[in-house]
Amino acid sequence: MGNVPRKADGRRVFNPDFKQATVQRILTGEKTVAELSRELDIAASVIRNWKRHYEAGAATGVAANEDVVPASHLREAYARIRELERALGRKTMEVEILRTAQEIVKKTPSLRRESGR
Repeated sequence: MGNVPRKADGRRVFNPDFKQATVQRILTGEKTVAELSRELDIAASVIRNWKRHYEAGAATGVAANEDVVPASHLREAYARIRELERALGRKTMEVEILRTAQEIVKKTPSLRRESGR
């Protein structure tokens, strides 16, 4: 199986291509989940989860007639949206403060004269 990267807690991290190839071997009938589990030294429950996610993703993509996006990309997009919404909120507040200040300057003759010099 080669050198598989590990998380800090020691768990192995398998890339999506490996997971898909493993699931394909099950779907084509080449091997059973139990056989692959023994061969790859991966818990059968992990392989079943890959299969379930693969099938759910395929069904979702077909049902929606759209591409399926990895959850990590979706999380990143939501984080970026939150960041942009906060920035928009700050800028909106700045504009409101400046408009209020502008109204005060317009209503106060002494401030208007001094700013005109």
